[in-house]
Amino acid sequence: MGEFPQRSAWSLRHKILLPFFIILLLLGGVATFSFILLLNRAIHETVDDRLNSGRDVIFREIKNQEFLLQNYAELIGYAYRLPPSGRASQSFPPEHEELLASLARSDIQAEFLPVARWQELPASDLRELIDHAIRSGRPRFRFLNSAQMPPTLTVACLLPEGARDGQVLILRTAIKASFLSAHSIGFGARTSLMNLSGGILTASDPEHLPPSLSPDQLATVIGGQTLIRVGNSSKYLYSAIPLGTSELVLTVIEIPMNSLDALVNDLTLQGIATLAFFVLMGGLLYYELLQRQIMAPVQSLLKATQALSWGNFDFRIEKPKQDELGQVAQSFNLMAEKLRTLYADSLRQEKELAAAEEELRYQSLLTDKNRQIEEANAELTAHVNELSALFSLIQDMIGSLDLDVLFGRVLQIIKDVVPCDELLLLLYQDEERLQISKTLGLNPARKYRELFDGRSILMEEISHRQECLHVRDLEEDQRFEDYLRDYPETRSLLCVPMILKEQILGVINLHKKEVGGFSEREIRLVQAITAQAAIAIENARLYQQTRDLSNTDSLTRLANRRFFQAALDKEFAQARRYGTNFSLIMIDIDHFKRYNDAHGHLQGDKVLRDVAQILQDNIRGIDLAARFGGEEFIILMPKTNKEGARAAAEKLRLCVAEREFMGAAESQPEGHLTLSLGIAEFPEDADSLETLQEQADQALYQAKKEGRNQTVAWNSTAPPLPYLNVPPLS
Repeated sequence: MGEFPQRSAWSLRHKILLPFFIILLLLGGVATFSFILLLNRAIHETVDDRLNSGRDVIFREIKNQEFLLQNYAELIGYAYRLPPSGRASQSFPPEHEELLASLARSDIQAEFLPVARWQELPASDLRELIDHAIRSGRPRFRFLNSAQMPPTLTVACLLPEGARDGQVLILRTAIKASFLSAHSIGFGARTSLMNLSGGILTASDPEHLPPSLSPDQLATVIGGQTLIRVGNSSKYLYSAIPLGTSELVLTVIEIPMNSLDALVNDLTLQGIATLAFFVLMGGLLYYELLQRQIMAPVQSLLKATQALSWGNFDFRIEKPKQDELGQVAQSFNLMAEKLRTLYADSLRQEKELAAAEEELRYQSLLTDKNRQIEEANAELTAHVNELSALFSLIQDMIGSLDLDVLFGRVLQIIKDVVPCDELLLLLYQDEERLQISKTLGLNPARKYRELFDGRSILMEEISHRQECLHVRDLEEDQRFEDYLRDYPETRSLLCVPMILKEQILGVINLHKKEVGGFSEREIRLVQAITAQAAIAIENARLYQQTRDLSNTDSLTRLANRRFFQAALDKEFAQARRYGTNFSLIMIDIDHFKRYNDAHGHLQGDKVLRDVAQILQDNIRGIDLAARFGGEEFIILMPKTNKEGARAAAEKLRLCVAEREFMGAAESQPEGHLTLSLGIAEFPEDADSLETLQEQADQALYQAKKEGRNQTVAWNSTAPPLPYLNVPPLS
């Protein structure tokens, strides 16, 4: 008897415990790492929220100071209009001295300067501010900084002229470090103010100043964007605050990160210590459980297998448990019991094997009969498929008027009844050119020639013979060298012309990779299908020509009003169903009647066609332009908001304004042809089509009312887009 095999270097206990500890460590490590990442992310999001809140508070307080200065300037200007009576000085009437006292209580300094003497001021930045206020006639704001006083928010405005000489009012309020600190301390932040060149104006903590910005970063912040920078121990948020209508001041909000980083490190150490403790305790408990529940039953099974290998078929495992190892022990006992009857089972299996061999002989005979039946069925199925293909093509000819769908269906029917590798459907573009209109089975990654001119062998053979062309081997026929270069894997070629009323509409080419791949039956079948396809294609062409004529404006070749209304109804239904938006642009050619009267209706029609072409060339593929009536046009822009529509409208307006039309310089008021455009958006402006079209029309009316050659959006309060802020051409 053979000896029991030696144990491997790794015991079962090690093979179970080691993966457990590795998985436990990995899961604990992943959990700890994920916790640290989530904590760090939450802390940084909190810091970002504090930065944004601090920025909003400083923005609000600076704007409050600006608002206060503006209100006081308006009050003083109003008081200045009153007729002087017993005033104490030449600058301000005495009955309003209490207003100056109110300024003093608000820490606001007021100063009056004669208009003729402001240029004598020593401070250049103050002179520049006064100059802007005088030239614009409106209050101007700016942060001024000097060595003698803290930075001040200053407003300069020209007092109204009347009985007094011209005066310039200057109001100042100091923005001190205490002001910034009082509004930043609640967020645990530090605040600094910077001028447009990046210099520090004032800071809540002068000992902790923010890092300077590069010219590109400074330009980004001045352009209105928010910039966040992370330093060694702090996080900074740079933003711009507008002052009045033409000035900016930059704010820097700083959040120290030292305490937050220390908190993350402490939590990391605590997580690692907790992980180590639970791994150790779990390992000890798992080891004890493994020893009792698995290793002891395994030892019993090991002894039983040793006894069975030595020929002791009476050995049984006593008192097996009711778990999986107990089930293995019970199965072992059953196996030992059944070994005694193994010989009888072997005889029974031999008898069954002999019976199976006899059955296989009968099945072989049945297989031969079935093969003969299948061959007959295949031939019958081929004839049925031929008839079915012709019937399907006739149905498609009657029911399908879409050329692309019809092309695909014709090629698919041919491929179903005539096995081939590639199919091409070519149509005549004129008498000298064949163009590929549909393919099936071609490699999409490879580029193929799409046009065959009159010099190609394919055109010569089809045009002159007007019958089917079958090339059994392209490599053996030198006439088709060019064709073989385009389709190098093709060996046999079948070209079948589509002829209707003795006129060739096109050709269907079939490719096979083997030589002589087409039988006479397949050629006749393709010819029959091609004849029906020619009728179907001609019907679809006539239908599309009729449909295009009914949906197109005859003069401009744009969509007519009826077709546009149907498309608008469909877009409106989709927008309401899926919660999307779209915009309408109403367009009118300015002073078109004057152009018609000056140059005649024929030239006016040419202008309408040219303007329609400009509209069609400068809109997206999904947009729809239509002639609405006379010199009015309308454009539907799906999934476009008002700002996007305004950008497109301005582009169209400029394209027309820059185009030179014959005689426009003499007949048009502005010396060239211009457009007025009105915009409305669904669902922001209206919840029905009638209201939406009416609002677009009213916006167009407003554009013409305000001087023409411009775009007006219905109820739009947004400022003009920066890149479209182009004045009308003159």
